Amino acid sequence: MLYTTTNNWWTFLLLGSAALITGCQTEPPPPSHPLSDYLMEPVDVAELVGRQAPLHLIEVSKPEHYHEGHIPGAQSLWRPDYEGQGFAYGGMRMSSEELAGLLGKHGIAPGDSVLLYDVKGSVDALRLWWMLRMYGHEHVYVLNGGKKSWKMDGYSLDTIVPPLPYPVNYKFGQSPDLARLIEKEELTGLLHDTNYVLLDTREPEEYRGLPYIDNGVCYPFKKGAFTYGRIPGSVHLNWSDAVDLHGDHRFKSLKDLRYNFERAGVTPDKTIIAYCQSGVRSAHTTFVLTEVLGYPNVRNYDGSWIEWSYYATQDASLPIERDVDELEHQRLLAELGKSLQD
Repeated sequence: MLYTTTNNWWTFLLLGSAALITGCQTEPPPPSHPLSDYLMEPVDVAELVGRQAPLHLIEVSKPEHYHEGHIPGAQSLWRPDYEGQGFAYGGMRMSSEELAGLLGKHGIAPGDSVLLYDVKGSVDALRLWWMLRMYGHEHVYVLNGGKKSWKMDGYSLDTIVPPLPYPVNYKFGQSPDLARLIEKEELTGLLHDTNYVLLDTREPEEYRGLPYIDNGVCYPFKKGAFTYGRIPGSVHLNWSDAVDLHGDHRFKSLKDLRYNFERAGVTPDKTIIAYCQSGVRSAHTTFVLTEVLGYPNVRNYDGSWIEWSYYATQDASLPIERDVDELEHQRLLAELGKSLQD
């Protein structure tokens, strides 16, 4: 629940507990956003915080970012908290049963409103949003611009960690919306189908299969993957082209978004399959295409490059496309490493 001052915690806990016991929606959805009904602006969130509205506010970021300062009353979740177990590789979504347990642990009931935000253009918030919507949680929203827009609009942060609400027994009331998802087995049969557009939302170096620098260190490919390259036939559009990462981290205008996607050949008459490294950036792009631009058929490849590269290194029949061969890749890696030393 939201807490505005430490002096009123017990009052808010009692109010929140009553709402959670009923398990029903206690607050009408926020006013429609010009881009999407699932987006909220800082002014809307601040108004809800100010009147102690029953809303679960969650910062989806690394713990150190959360503890540096968060929106008052926000709980903290990070990728390992909602990552599925039992895979030979990382980054997969939780099962509906696992996610239901996580929500219940945090005092979230099926009819409750949840607002997610993060520190980088809503990319992590929208990964969790995608999972929640696919499994059937209806009232889940995202703060446009996240913590960056909150601060730039003049609102303060808090370092006090609120206590968790009472846990509840959460159960999703419907089957997963699998139209939001595509699995590797189905994807392999669609690589040459011109009715589909396979959209790689990673950084240009990842898409091209080139070495890259991350925090001053040279890597042959992004950590977590098993080799470099892309799924054959992919077109490229960086997820971050949809937001103002150099400013307030809000989404760009409808005009700019339409232009960027259509210029890349990503048009609404096709079925779009988005992927990235582990389904995070592609979930962001999936949201933009479906909930902002209104594309009717968009699916997120949850396994993304981590899963594809894992199986491709074991099965030669699973194809990989690269801009450079292995010999050239090694040369570029050595050259890039040398440049860092110099």
